[in-house]
This record gives sequence, structure tokens and C-alpha cells, in this order.
Amino acid sequence: MPRYVNIALPIPENKLFTYHLPDEIGGTLPGRRALVPFRQRELTGVIVEELAAPPPLTTKPIVELLDETPLVSDTLLRFTRWVADYYFCSWGEVLKAALPPGMVPERGVSVRLLRSPTPEELSALERRAPKRAALLRLLQQHSVPVSVEFLARQLRSEHLSAQLQALEQQGYIALEEHLPSPPRLRQLRALEPAPELLADPEHLRQLLAQLQERSPAQARLLSVLFTYRLQHGSPMPVKEALRRSQTSSTTVRHLLRQGYVRDVLLEHSPLPEGEAPPSLAERNELMLPLNPEQSYAVRAIHDALEAGVPKVFLLRGVTGSGKTLVYMHAIRKVLEQGKGVLVLVPEISLTPQLIDRFRTAFPERIAVLHSHLSAAERFSAWRAIQLGEAPIVLGARSAVFAPLPRLGLIIVDEEHEPSYKQDSPAPRYHARDCAVMRAHMEGAVALLGSATPSLESFYNAQVGKYHLLELKHRADQAQLPTIRILDLRHERRTRRMHGSFCEELLSAIRQHVQQHHGVILFHNRRGFARWLQCPDCGYIPMCAHCSVSLTYHKLPRLLRCHYCGYATPVPEECPQCGSPSFEEIGAGTQRIEEELAALLRAEFPQLRVERMDTDTTSRRGAHRRLLQRFARGEIHVLVGTQMVAKGLDLPHVTLVGIINADVQLFLPDFRAAERAFQLFTQVAGRAGRRSQTPGEVLLQTAHPEHPVIIAVQTGNDELFYHDELQHRKAALYPPFTRFVVVEISGADEEKVHHHAHYFAGCIPPHPAVLKIGPAIPTIVRIRNRYRRVVILKNLKHLDPAAHHLRHVLRTAASRYRRKYAISSIRLTIDVDAYGML
Repeated sequence: MPRYVNIALPIPENKLFTYHLPDEIGGTLPGRRALVPFRQRELTGVIVEELAAPPPLTTKPIVELLDETPLVSDTLLRFTRWVADYYFCSWGEVLKAALPPGMVPERGVSVRLLRSPTPEELSALERRAPKRAALLRLLQQHSVPVSVEFLARQLRSEHLSAQLQALEQQGYIALEEHLPSPPRLRQLRALEPAPELLADPEHLRQLLAQLQERSPAQARLLSVLFTYRLQHGSPMPVKEALRRSQTSSTTVRHLLRQGYVRDVLLEHSPLPEGEAPPSLAERNELMLPLNPEQSYAVRAIHDALEAGVPKVFLLRGVTGSGKTLVYMHAIRKVLEQGKGVLVLVPEISLTPQLIDRFRTAFPERIAVLHSHLSAAERFSAWRAIQLGEAPIVLGARSAVFAPLPRLGLIIVDEEHEPSYKQDSPAPRYHARDCAVMRAHMEGAVALLGSATPSLESFYNAQVGKYHLLELKHRADQAQLPTIRILDLRHERRTRRMHGSFCEELLSAIRQHVQQHHGVILFHNRRGFARWLQCPDCGYIPMCAHCSVSLTYHKLPRLLRCHYCGYATPVPEECPQCGSPSFEEIGAGTQRIEEELAALLRAEFPQLRVERMDTDTTSRRGAHRRLLQRFARGEIHVLVGTQMVAKGLDLPHVTLVGIINADVQLFLPDFRAAERAFQLFTQVAGRAGRRSQTPGEVLLQTAHPEHPVIIAVQTGNDELFYHDELQHRKAALYPPFTRFVVVEISGADEEKVHHHAHYFAGCIPPHPAVLKIGPAIPTIVRIRNRYRRVVILKNLKHLDPAAHHLRHVLRTAASRYRRKYAISSIRLTIDVDAYGML
């Protein structure tokens, strides 16, 4: 009798699909991957349950069972099911996010046959796993290891990862990573705009406008290539160009055929063997003594670990208080228990110093997981984690799904960071909240750390849901920096402004540079000016794909959209009235960098001012190299966006300047005040982190009376949190409600408008769910898709476990899809949304 199973497929349909497989296949089935026929194609899904009785309807057989043993544990299956239910997406979409796209990379790995199958084994494999049988027959023809690429070509199959992993589990083969070969030049295919377009920016601008009308994808790709060519002075690798422009190889072929781009081969030289970037860690911090506050926190965490029951700690420590040292002592305790540790950080690329500090304390025991790893690196990390060879996993939000065999502790560093929330695609989960739930399911301890906790975590600690631990003083007797507020209104009235700088801030920069101390200037807008405006007719260049103005970038001289990546050369004259000049409105990091260098160049001819933003750190390793030069004193002043507020522990930094705090204060977002308070406090904490070098912070604002500014200056965060909680409670915002944004989008604005009202009409009334909208969001169009939103506020005191919310969403989605859904209109549901711009 066949065995019947339910399989979760990676499609946006919130249901399971039933298939059958021969009864001769033994072993536990849930957690194993299977290749199955689905409509007109084949998909890889995960078996999530075995049925006790045959289903009433006819089922299809699976094509091939891909694993000999479960790849996903029962605990991880339960966890991913919870994520799917809570964030209202399909189980298959969550499992797709949990598993890397290629368990065995095609490059950098060879396959060696360990033993040939017997005729009986080969016959059995041909019946239930024909691809594996074909692989073994091919390997029997070779006495030496062969590459995965060779096998894929011979079998005319794009992906063999599942089959190879299964054969390795059965003991037929060994997968071997290639030993590093001596450094050699390899060639990469790259693209650049045609020379005649590079020589004539006005011609290029006109061409982009024409392409926008007939092929937006071609316009987007050409724009990205032009931007890259101006920034880096070289052609752009094809793979990177396709990723950034979100286009395909078909778009490349069209542009090549029309002569708008040309392809070239780049010679690329990897790092010499054994050469690694210098570490940013000063010392092994485990050798440092604990102060009394740290000792108390470590003892409380150790007690919970020894008790073996799930518990959530909120470690609230001022900047520079030594939270990382507490993490390390907790990790050491977990390793002594023979268990694993998961450390989540907001963004791996922005925290190279933290990674180095952990690697110095726990050498050769850490696996790093993030989206920038190559296929071979990802394969090595996952295999090490699965085999228990790497008991410490450090990664960004997706690492919350890491397959640690015995999980004892989950640490979420800087738990307040919004980058823990996945916006797109599904699942739209929050890694911090998922980490708390996973720790609960696995009987582990969750440790959330921040100098500025999120309002949700602060509230959970206040009501006793989380155990609060506090570090109120900096480590090694260092003092918190003094914070001075500079009133821009007064400075402007008295004509004491020099561009974006108050005279007092300029004087402080001079003083600290003379003392050979580091200076950080924070301004959370990149580019040179927020936009350009014609002084005669008021024309403002807008994005061709989004309803936003284009940001002016002086180097290279481009107008760019920070939402979709569209870029176009600055027009020589106003296209509306012909005026020959534009006014530069507002300031970005480029302008701050240029202004400061010009103001101080006469006094400090050797002054080095550099930027840290996404424009200067787009290449791999650029962030680390910039920090190393700043730490060595080769850069004197670092101007940056929120990147400079994250994960920096640089002893020589004694001055932080916040150029314009008002940029953050008045964003149309209910979290604007909280986010501003966190950003200002975090960036201020970069100054004076050693007792021998006290720090100071100068904050420029035209609203010195704003509660956020007062809280940052006085350090009275308790008052700020309690006031903000009262505002949130009165307005029914988190943490008192769940904030759900349903977005309806499409290329036709009228259809989008109608379908938003259709969906709103499908929402059943419920006292625990308040409906707002349909509403027009602040940005009406993004990437050529018009948008409308419907807001749902789920009252937690009436619906603690969100059961009623899920019922309302299921009912509304089902009614809408049954009566109104069309392919040109996209419906997305974001539970615990972080914004609705």
C-alpha cells in the first residue's frame, strides 16, 4: 500500500498538497525533500506530515525522494509552521527561506565515489530515485574525483544538490571542496554603456526617456550600468548588474542587439592564498574581568541556562557598557553544556568588528551565515552547522532558521534594529520575535540586547514578560559623552552658519583633529542634495518609476531614485522652461563631505574626510577596509548615514556631530520619534568609549524643545519611553496592538483603487480588529506599481494570541480571491509591519 504525505510547496498558496510514494521507501518521512509534479512543472517541496489513511481524492506520485534522512527537524518544522501561521504566508514559502537555495554548490566541489552500489541497490534506486542511479552509473566510469559542474553537464541537469547530498548520506560518495589554488587571474563577463552614450550624457538622458516608454526594464538596466561606470570607472559584472536592476539576460540581449551596451571581459584577481583582512578586534575580551553589573547579568543568565527552561532576558546597557562581554560569557557556558548558540546581528556587512571580536574569543567554532556568501561558502557553513562542527552561528535575520542540533541560547544583538524585519518577499517575519518563539519551542534562553530597546521589548519587560537586566555604567570607568544642543534657529539669525555647520561644531572639529582624535559626523541622507529645483518655474525632476523626487549625486553627476535605483544624467537645462541652472535643495552626505573639506583645507592640508554610506560601501569588503583606515588614523573625519551608528567600538573617536536631527524627527511614521531617539543615542555612543579619552556630542537642530532631543541630551530615556507608551496607547499603536498593512498594487491606478475597496469590503467586522482605509500611502507609486493600503489594528487585550486576527485575514483573503482577484493586481499582507510609506 502506498504511503501518503502532505507536502509544503514554495508557492503563495496557503495549503498543503497530498502525494503518494511506494511503501518500500522506509524511514521517517516528515522533514525530507521531494521532487513532485505540480501543474505543468516540477517543484521541490518538504514533506511535513504522513497521513494515517488514504485521502478521498486521487493523488499523484512523487518524482523522487531527495533525502535519505530528514533535512528539517521536527522542532524546525513546528517553528516554520508557526512563522507561516503568524505572518500569514504559506508553509512552503517559510521552508524555502529556511533552506539555502543550493545545498551543494556547482563550483568548488568535487565528487568521489566511495563504494559502488550492488546490482540490487542500483535496481532499487532506479525505481525510486532515478537521478541518483544515473549519477552513480556515471561516477563508476571515473576512477578519480569529478566536479559537480561536469556531472551537471553530462546529465543535462541544472541542479544536482539534493541527489548528491542524499548519496553522501547513504555513504556512496564523498563531497570534497577544492583546495585553494595559487592566485590566478580569472575572467568575468561585464557590461557598460556604448562609448557614444558615455561621451554624450544628454543623448543618454533622451534615450533613457524613450526606453522608459517602451521598455522600462531596458531603461533600468542601462541606468544602473551608467551609474556604475561613473562611480567605479569600469564595466559592471553581469551578475551584479542583473541583481541591482532586477532584470534578466533577455534584457541584456535586447540592449546588445540595439548597440546601447557592449560586453567586455574583466580580469579578476582573488586575494593571495592565506591572505586575510586584518582583524578589527583589539584583544580576546574573555580575558577581561567582569564589573559588578556584568557579573550580576552573567549570573542570572547562567542560572536560567542551568535550569534548562525557556526564558527571555532583555539586556539593556548604555553604549560602551560591555554587553558583548556578557554575551561571550553566556556563550562559553552554553558550549560547556554541549549545546549550540545562535547570534543574530542586524546586518552582517555592517558589523565586521563584532564578527572579529567573536572569532578572537571562539576561534574555529563559528559559522557565519548571510546573503553575501558564495555558494561554496554557504555550503560549508550549513554542513558544519548540521554536523555540529560549528556550535556558534552568527548571522543576519535569515540565520534564525539555522539547523543547530541542540540549541541552548539565542542572542539578538541591537534588538531594536528595523533591519530584523523582512519586508519582501514572503515570509515577512521579524527575526527578533521569531527568535523568542524558537527559543521557547526548543527550551532555550533568548537574550535580547540593546542600549535603546524597542518600545515593544521595553513594554514586555515592564509587564514581566521579559526579565530585565541593566548595565547603567560604561565599562573600564569610561564616562558617557557630554551632549550639547546647537539651536539652528539662533545660529542662522546670527549668521554663524558655514554651509551645514554651526561655528561651534566647526571649532570642535578643528580641536579634535588637532589632537589627532577621530571625528564622526552623522547625517542620514546620502547623495549631494535631496533634489534639484528650477529657480524660474519650480520644476523638480521626478523618478520615472516612482512618485518621488530624484536625489542629486554630484559624484557621479547623476539624479538617482533611492527606491528603485533608476538614474539619469543631470539635464543641461530645465526641460520645462529652458532655464540653464538648478538650485540644490537640502544636503546629503556628499555635500557634508565636500563642505567640510573646503572649510578646513587651508588649516589642515592633509585632512582626510571620507564617507560611509551605501554608495561608498557597495563592493565586498569596502566597509571593513574603510573602518580599518579610520582606526589607523588614515581618515580623520568619517561622514556617514546610520551605518556609523552600528557596531563601532573605536577608542580614538572623541567627537560625534549630528548635522541635522530634524531630518529624522518629522517622518510620517508612528515610529519616527522612537527611531530618532535610538539613532541619536546610538551614534552619540560612538564617542569617548575609553576612560582616558572622554567624548562629546554636538547635535544641531531647529527644535531643541522636542521631547526626543531633551531625552537624548539628559539621558532620561525612562521618561521618553513612558511618554511614548502613553501616546501609542491613546492612538492604538504597538505594543498595544498588532499593526497589519494590506497593500494592493498594480500598474493600473484605477484598478488598484477599485480592488482596494473590494478587499476592504471583504473584511468581516470583529471587535478585536479595527479597519482603516483604503488609504493612499505617502508614496503612491514604486517600481511602476500604484499602491493603496488597508490598515488593521488588532487589539491585543481582546486577542492575546492573534486567533481572531488570523480568522479575519483568512476570511477576507478567501472572499477576495474567490470573487475579485486578477493576475494584474498584487495583494500582500504584512503582519507587524514597520511602516506604510
